[in-house]
Amino acid sequence: MAEVPIIIGLLHGFDGTGHWLNHVLIDQWILGVSKPGDAYDPSQYSLFRKFAVMWTFLTLFTYVLYFTICPLSYWWHFVRKDKSGKNNAKWTGREGKDQIKNEIVLSVWSIAVMTFMIAPFELMVEAGWTKLYWDVEKYGKLYFFLTPLLFLVFSDTCIYWIHRGLHHRLVYAPIHKLHHKYKDTTPFSAYAFHPLDGWLQGCPYHAFIFLFPMHHMTYFISLAVVGLWTINIHDRVSLRLPHVNCAAHHTIHHTMFNYNYGQYFTFWDKIGGSYRNPMLYPPYSDKAPASLSGKKVE
Repeated sequence: MAEVPIIIGLLHGFDGTGHWLNHVLIDQWILGVSKPGDAYDPSQYSLFRKFAVMWTFLTLFTYVLYFTICPLSYWWHFVRKDKSGKNNAKWTGREGKDQIKNEIVLSVWSIAVMTFMIAPFELMVEAGWTKLYWDVEKYGKLYFFLTPLLFLVFSDTCIYWIHRGLHHRLVYAPIHKLHHKYKDTTPFSAYAFHPLDGWLQGCPYHAFIFLFPMHHMTYFISLAVVGLWTINIHDRVSLRLPHVNCAAHHTIHHTMFNYNYGQYFTFWDKIGGSYRNPMLYPPYSDKAPASLSGKKVE
């Protein structure tokens, strides 16, 4: 249940991404065909070059983040032992010795394909087609501070129904099943999915700025949190925040299949009848409630 939100946040945090990538990074630093101070003319670059450069940048930068944050999280929660000799994630490695390797291979492929599908959104941002803005006073300070909550509520609502739809028998096997290959998730699971799966669940983040005004830096911070949250909910070590879909909730989604579809909140799961309190089920409880004992889960 993820895409490349941190990368998108970095790009949206600054105006002139195309200027930096094409005019400064490539023309000045790599090719040496322009000098500092030269006027930037976006029309001098073809759409193909803009797309290719954006896709390459998104892919490489996402790899850097994936291979830094995920290993650190894995070491901290899965490898490091407490005084009793157990890891914080309650992870036994029962899925097999190749789980981490397979998750990484799948993630590398998924990231490359998914960034290909995300790049057009970034070009639309560059073209000024979204409602991103810089001046805080344009919509007022109250709206400025409420926008991140609106962003999370909007994306959580959309993702819940998209995610639940991905569990329909017609699309589950060809698209979403890859992400459910392992029930005992790790931080490396965060990007281990079919590219179309990640792209679909990432679309609400892009749609939001076409529908609602949002400050550039607020969007940057919100998406940075989204990226970290996506890794966090797969590391099995859960916070206990009321009405928040934490790592334990998502762990139950992987172990019990058709519960806890939410991304940030438990609101829609409770309305839709798909909520399960993770603290009542393994690995957070010694056994499942008696009412579900013996019940087969997918």
